[in-house]
Parts: sequence; structure tokens; C-alpha cells
Amino acid sequence: MPDTSAEPQTDPLARLFDEKGHDMRFQPGEVILRQGDLSDHVLLVCSGFAKVVLTSGDSGIVLALREAPEIIGEQEAIAGGPRFASVLALTEVSARAVSAGDLRALVAADPEAARALARTLSDRLTASNQARRDQAAFTVTQRTARQLVALADRLGAPDEATGTVRLPVTQQDLAAWVGASREAVVKVLRQLRGQGTVATERKTIVIHDLAALRATAAL
Repeated sequence: MPDTSAEPQTDPLARLFDEKGHDMRFQPGEVILRQGDLSDHVLLVCSGFAKVVLTSGDSGIVLALREAPEIIGEQEAIAGGPRFASVLALTEVSARAVSAGDLRALVAADPEAARALARTLSDRLTASNQARRDQAAFTVTQRTARQLVALADRLGAPDEATGTVRLPVTQQDLAAWVGASREAVVKVLRQLRGQGTVATERKTIVIHDLAALRATAAL
């Protein structure tokens, strides 16, 4: 996993976190930002992975994965108002936090910072649109396999001895990412287990055959 905490920063957003940020650490499952809270700070992820979760009633949708050196909480910090979604640590996460006011002041004063933030928001909108297209274009089996491959590419380091990849992801999270019911995703995982492609453990999905999973995903 990349760690940006010791790297010299050259862009204005990174310099802001270097100069005015304070360190924060979160354990797996810990809430980093809570949906509905008022926005008073924004964070730069320095290491680890976090998931963005939108909750409605008793259900939640996993919107995205965040990692170093991504910023989280920037949209509400700029626009004001409550947090649109929660951000939870998926692994151990280290981050640096600055006030929303400091971010707004930088963006107002520095066109380069404003452009960088606009690119971030644009990239995230593009990723969201792509996810919706995938949901329409692929079956639940393909979407599940594609999400597992994407998570393996970002989260997983293959075991040197066995080649397996362990993902710290629950079946409920996977269903929320895929945009399908938990029952539908459990059925897909059962099929993949029967083929020897994956195994499931408590809060973990183990990939045994990444090549076969890519084939199922039509990648």
C-alpha cells in the first residue's frame, strides 16, 4: 500500500495537508466520516483503504474505495452542509486532516488547487457513471467477478507461496458494491467456490484463481 506521509509534496493541495494537517489513525471498521454530520474538516489518506458507504434505512450501498493519496470529505467541505455518505476504514488507515475553512481558502486563492480539486470531482463522477453502465451491461455473476478482480488489483498482494489473494471484504459489502441483493451474490460466490476459484471466511474473501476470475468477469 502506498504511504505518502514522508514524500515531498509539490502540488498546493498536498502542501496544505503537509503544512496545516494533523495526523489521524483509524482501525478497520472505524468510522472516519459519518453520514449526516456537519462538515468541518477534510482528510488526505496517507496509507490504507477506506470505503464510502451511503446508508438508507437498514441498508447501505458501497459507493467507492479510497486510498492514498486521495482526499475524502472535500465535496461537503467546499459546498457546506452535512456529509452525504459515511467513510469507514477497510484496513488500518492513516490520514492527515485540515479544516474545511483552510481548504476553501486555498481553493479561492490558488487556481491550480481549484483545478486539481475539480479534476478529482470529475474523475469520481466518471467512475460513478461507469459503475452504472456496468450494472446495466453485465450479469450479477460478471459484476461480482469484476468487483473481486478490481479489489484484488487494489487491495490484494498475492501470497508468495500459494498465489492466493485475501480481501478484507464482507459478502454484504460485496453485494453493496455490485448493486445486487446479498442472496444473489452469495449464490455467485457458492458457484465460484464450487469451481475452486474463491473461498469465503469470516469478513474475508480469498481468491485462489485470479485468472479464472478474470475470465468469468469477461476481462
